[in-house]
Amino acid sequence: MSDNITLPQGAGTLLATDEILGVHVLRAKVQAGADGTAVDVSQNNPLPVGLVGSLPAGANTVGAVHVKPATAGGLSIYHNIGLSNSGQNVKSSAGQVFGWHLANTGSSAAFVKLYDMAGTPTMSSDVPAVTLCVPAGQVTSAEHTNGLAFTNGIAIAATAGSADNNNSAPGLNTMVVNVFYK
Repeated sequence: MSDNITLPQGAGTLLATDEILGVHVLRAKVQAGADGTAVDVSQNNPLPVGLVGSLPAGANTVGAVHVKPATAGGLSIYHNIGLSNSGQNVKSSAGQVFGWHLANTGSSAAFVKLYDMAGTPTMSSDVPAVTLCVPAGQVTSAEHTNGLAFTNGIAIAATAGSADNNNSAPGLNTMVVNVFYK
C-alpha cells in the first residue's frame, strides 16, 4: 500500500498519510509563517516561540529538578525497641504516616496497630486504623509517598493477635518499631 490516498470528492485531490502496518495514518506537519505562507518547521527552521513573562527573581531551577538534601523540614521518627500492648501516643494532633520499618525478633507473629487518635489507645476497646502483621523473625518495611492521613492523631501498639480487640502482648522486647510521620 502506498502513502497518500485520493479523496472521493474532487478528482486527483490527495490527503497526506503515512502507511503504518497497512493502515493509513493522517500525516500533518507543523508549519509557521505569515498569513498565506507556510514553512515546514525543522531543525534548521525551528518553531518561533516567545517568552510571555519573565521568571521570578530568586534561585529558580529550570530543567532537571532534584531533591535538595536538608537537615530540617523532614519526617519525624517514632522509635521503640520494645513496643508492646500498652498503647503509645506518637502524635497528639492530625498527621500523616509516610512509612515504617518493623522488626520482630520473637518466635511468633506480632501485630503492630496504628490508631487514628490523639491519646493512648486501649487495646480491648479502641479500633485500629491499620493492622500490620510482622512474621516471627522477620522485618516489614513500607513507604507511602503521599502519606496515610490520621485526622485526630497517631497512636501505636503491638499485640500477639490480629483481632481489633486483642489485648495479648507479643514476646517481651521483641518488637523494634520505627514509624516515619509528619
